Amino acid sequence: MDVNGTSSISGSSPISKQIGPSNTNTNKTPASKPISSPQDELEISSAGRMLDEMTNDSEMRAERLAQIKAAIDDGTYETDEKLDAALSRLLDQFSDSE
Repeated sequence: MDVNGTSSISGSSPISKQIGPSNTNTNKTPASKPISSPQDELEISSAGRMLDEMTNDSEMRAERLAQIKAAIDDGTYETDEKLDAALSRLLDQFSDSE
């Protein structure tokens, strides 16, 4: 069977499977040093370090939680301003998703 296509190459040629390194390149280049890939870097600003320390400070966190619990118990935590702000953010999310 002879298959002819639209390309300028005619006929068929066998595909040989080669195992191992190729010996066809007789002009070997001298060994050069390997190309090093770029390294990722991370720089944290002093403000970022300060915020990290504040959020990891268990004493400060416990104090803030105690303040919030006391405000909830007193009934002063949920103010009209906070509820209005929360409702406004919720409505903004709905309008942004349309």
